[in-house]
Amino acid sequence: MKRARSNVQGENVLSASSSVSLPSSQRGALVCLPTQERSLSLASSQGYQASINMRERVNGSPESDSSRETWDDADFHAQKAPRNAHGNPNNREDNGNHGDMHRIRGSNYPTLQDIACEPIEAIAESMSGKPRELSEDRKAELREILNGNGGTEKREEFAMLQNKVLSRKDLTPQSLTRANRSQLEILVAIKTGIQAFLHPDIPITQGSLMEVFFYKRCRNVACQNELPGDGCACEVCSTKNGFCNTCMCTICSKFDFDVNTCRWIGCDVCSHWTHTDCAIRVGQIAMGSSRKRNGCSPEMLYTCIACKHVSELFGWVKDVFHTCADEWEVEHLVKEFDTVRRIFHGSKDSKGKRLFSKAEELLKKLKDGIDQSVACKEMQCFFQGTLFSYRIPTSIVK
Repeated sequence: MKRARSNVQGENVLSASSSVSLPSSQRGALVCLPTQERSLSLASSQGYQASINMRERVNGSPESDSSRETWDDADFHAQKAPRNAHGNPNNREDNGNHGDMHRIRGSNYPTLQDIACEPIEAIAESMSGKPRELSEDRKAELREILNGNGGTEKREEFAMLQNKVLSRKDLTPQSLTRANRSQLEILVAIKTGIQAFLHPDIPITQGSLMEVFFYKRCRNVACQNELPGDGCACEVCSTKNGFCNTCMCTICSKFDFDVNTCRWIGCDVCSHWTHTDCAIRVGQIAMGSSRKRNGCSPEMLYTCIACKHVSELFGWVKDVFHTCADEWEVEHLVKEFDTVRRIFHGSKDSKGKRLFSKAEELLKKLKDGIDQSVACKEMQCFFQGTLFSYRIPTSIVK
């Protein structure tokens, strides 16, 4: 049985049916937000909160709708940047020197391109002792690029900056210890594509920023677990740079703050999480036979990509609606019904077919204006196997 992501006072709580015991390990801290918002509140153990505007991926791949991380696919941007005859972007030889020192020292303040490709010590020296407003201006400039409001031009500009950082051989743990704090924040933001690292008061030490840069710490500011999480050596954690099993999807490696939802599935065996959208897309959700007391029964199953554990989905959806649905607003409920509809699309067992039909029916009723509490109650009655009856309030009877 899978678990539902839920949140109580900043700590993730896992709900399951009575037949499944809760795992002893706690998940990372997550912030419960309305899912229709396109922003994230990032929280640390000190209670820090900052609203960071995020954009979806730009490569157009059919991945999870709930994934909101900004431009973190380095391979995509590496393919976009122009290269010279030696395979290096922007016609610059990659020898760790990068040259053009007179240009930096002769300017008032390093540009984003300077920070992305010039030697650490030279940039640190040119930024040292300068007003903080100058570094904040550079961060604001990078945030504008990450927002992508300029379309293709901004995407290409970010791809060029990211390639400059990724192609450098002089960026080592030793060299980054000599970096200016703002310089390091900008380098981390360019490498990860995440705006949170540009916030003026981000509560992360310089050492932790370096660990994020070298994939030793989770890039999710609200998580910040050391990697690999719990020392996990599964195929996912051992092969994906920067992957965090506490908060990231095993398939797309992205994180968000959706909780109390059917859009994340948690494995009870290995405690890894997966976007439901991603699991559907790659075939980890499909018809199969599960072992029951009365033998094998065909039904819709989920297979964890990390540990290969297989479990049924009907009971999981039932538990999510039982424990979480009363708190959902109408926009959230629409997404949940749509997720359930897509999970059980193509189901060949009778209860899966009925659940698919019920989700489609309630989606249509919501579009026709039915109150979300009524739709929610009707789905809960469906799972309880009881008939649903709705009495029109006497106050609106003519």
